[in-house]
Formats: sequence, structure tokens, C-alpha cells
Amino acid sequence: MKFFWEIQADYLLLEHKVIPSRNINLRFNLSETKHYSSCGGEERLLENVFFAGLYDSYTNIHLKLNGKVHMLGVCFYSDGFYPFFKVPVSEYKNQLFGAAEAGFKISDTITERLKEATHTIHRLEILENELMLMLVDEYKDLVNFQLLFNKLKQNNYSSAISEFCQNNNINIRKLERLFNKYVGLPANTFFTVNRFQNGLNQLLYSDYSKLTDIAYDTGYFDQMHYIKDFKRFAGNTPGNFIRKNNSMLQIGKFV
Repeated sequence: MKFFWEIQADYLLLEHKVIPSRNINLRFNLSETKHYSSCGGEERLLENVFFAGLYDSYTNIHLKLNGKVHMLGVCFYSDGFYPFFKVPVSEYKNQLFGAAEAGFKISDTITERLKEATHTIHRLEILENELMLMLVDEYKDLVNFQLLFNKLKQNNYSSAISEFCQNNNINIRKLERLFNKYVGLPANTFFTVNRFQNGLNQLLYSDYSKLTDIAYDTGYFDQMHYIKDFKRFAGNTPGNFIRKNNSMLQIGKFV
């Protein structure tokens, strides 16, 4: 688990689009306000506990709610979701899932306990303890993947996948299978999402004078390549994205 987060508001009218991220967030709706997802004009009532798998492109999905808001969530590390839910993460790719659909059978029971808790610290203790009970034993494949994944992160993903596999004596197909199982996306796609997220964080939370600066800081060859990837994942140019202010990432930093 990377971190916990909580949002409370007496009233909020929200219709924010879901942007591809490099982490899965499990969200608990602790209010009576119903949460909906909207895609292509079709609305779907979400379970009180839900999450989005990793997306490999923009899909024009919006999270909608209208009323009192109380949400508690946990953000997993990029390879941290599988040890709790024990299902290949690629099965959730490009989808919003109710936790019960994913086999989280005690989600309703946990939600009721979270609602009864009187303060945030108590809620976090409940959530952490319940998740720790779900934690799978360390399998050899998982440990090996985490070692490889950490090597890639330490190299800042600078090596080509084929070169990395050759240097670390691993078959490229095996690496892809491990990425799909534990992360939910192929390695190259995940690295592109990761680079997009690094640039998005700079755009949202840092001072910058030119998009070119962000492009170079996040490893793009030029501004045009950065904008192309940004449109792929955000459905808009960086400037329009900021002006519209209608992304979940702009009301809470869930990355």
C-alpha cells in the first residue's frame, strides 16, 4: 500500500473524467450519496466499494455524484494490488469494477465498520487491519518480479525492454506475463503511462514556464511527442485539460 486518502464535503456536484494512472485506488463510499460512472451517455450505479483497473488510453469515463461526499481510499503501489486480491491485474484493465465483482466479499462489512468509526485514525486502522488479513504469502514469482520492477525504476525506465531483458537474463515474454499479472499493463505501455503521469504531476502541482520544459524533464524528445501522449491519455491537450478542470486528479492527487 502506498498511502491512504480521505475526502469529506457537505455538498459536491461532481462529473469528473477518469484519467489513466499508474496506481489502483480502492475507494469506499461512506456517505448515502450514490456514485455513478458515465460512458457514452450510459450511466451505471457503482458499488459502495469500487476501483478502476489501469487504462492504456483515454476512454471518456466520468465519475458522477451529487450530494454529501465522504470517501476513503487506499492507493496501492503499481505492483501492490495483486498480493491482496490474487487475481491477474490485467483482468481489470480499462474497466471500473465493484469490489464484490473482484471477489472482495467482505467489502460491505468493512464499509459499515468504517461508517461507524468516529475519526479518521480509527477508520485507517480498520482498513489497514482488514487488508493485511487478505495479504497473500510471498510467492517466488512475485518476489522475483518486484526485484526486476525495482531495477527498472532505479534505471528510471531508461533501457529498452529488450535490452533490459538481455542484461537481466529474463525472457521478454515472461516479463510481459509478469507485468500483466502484477501491474495490469504490458511493460512498454506502463512506462508510457508512468511518463505521462510524471508530466501531469508537473503540470498540476509545479510552476513551469513552457511545455517544452516538462517534455524534456520527463524524457520526451520534444514538445510534440509529449502533447501526443498527453492527448492519448487525457483526451485533450495540456492547455485545454487545465482550463476544463474536470479530472479526478484535479480534486485529489491519487497518483
